[in-house]
Amino acid sequence: MSVKTLAMKTVAATALLATGAMADAHDPLEIVFINDGHVAPYHVAWLTGLEDAIAAYDEAFGGVSGHWLSAEGSLERMIQQVETTINEGPDVMFVNAINTEAFEPLIAQAQEAGIVWVAVHSPMESADYSFTLGDVTNGTNQGLAMCALLPAGSTVGIMLGQAGNPSGEARHEGILNGLSTCEGDIEVVAEQPADWDTVRAQSIAENWLTQFPDLTAISGVTDAYLYPSIAIAQSAGRDIAFFGYDGDVPIMSQMNGGPVMADILLSGTREGWNFVQMAYRIHRGDELEHLYDFFTPLVMTEENHQRALANGFPADVQVYYTDAALEVAEFGYLEFGPDSVQ
Repeated sequence: MSVKTLAMKTVAATALLATGAMADAHDPLEIVFINDGHVAPYHVAWLTGLEDAIAAYDEAFGGVSGHWLSAEGSLERMIQQVETTINEGPDVMFVNAINTEAFEPLIAQAQEAGIVWVAVHSPMESADYSFTLGDVTNGTNQGLAMCALLPAGSTVGIMLGQAGNPSGEARHEGILNGLSTCEGDIEVVAEQPADWDTVRAQSIAENWLTQFPDLTAISGVTDAYLYPSIAIAQSAGRDIAFFGYDGDVPIMSQMNGGPVMADILLSGTREGWNFVQMAYRIHRGDELEHLYDFFTPLVMTEENHQRALANGFPADVQVYYTDAALEVAEFGYLEFGPDSVQ
């Protein structure tokens, strides 16, 4: 089914809901999402998508409410926010834990209070559910794309996540797995954590462009690193290829004739909508897998995909071309709106 067909179905469903024909009475549902930040482009899309989805589900079904909290990068602040939220007693909590070990005791408290705990990005065995991204697989696909799109003899710098963060470490592992399959001589000349911070990423990019005058490509475990890195490379007149991981609309928009070669289609907007869909399904009693895998295909232009296939890129890796990826990234309701749970 095309995204346009999905959009038409959503409009039709909304019209039916307005007449009450598809209304589904249920107990009120309160959702809270506790995130590590709120200012990076991905976080902004994440939280806006969540807000829009809550409003849409409330309009469609009634009784759906929720809000988000930002720890602003502070583990101590996040722990306090979780403790306060448990006392307030929402129905479903999504927690993007800065450090998973620190929250194990709090999961038990939430569950004793009747709250469903969903661990976001970093799987936690004790959580009711873990919203996972297939980070090792996605990282591997990014590495495979580098193998297929970069010339032999290329040099690559990899910007990492935060030390101890399972999601960032899994992405790093996958990237190295993919690069290990390169038949040509592609060398990783630098690896450095940027701690999910764009300012730190800017400093690293500036240092790398000075230290490695022949640097071919920069790989990132988040698109947040690409914003300053691309700007620095362009200002310096350097022809550097970029490989991202997030599916940010402004980054994927730089694929058609731009420096971005490949990305992973997360999209904060898609995730925000999927959180609400997931919470709604949990609340009405649907059976979901403990590890809830979010669909995250690789994104390339059709031209680069064909070139990659000719250079040995695996044909069984699912790839979205840029236009389709941009559409579903921007409009989360196409996949996860109220019509998706009918």
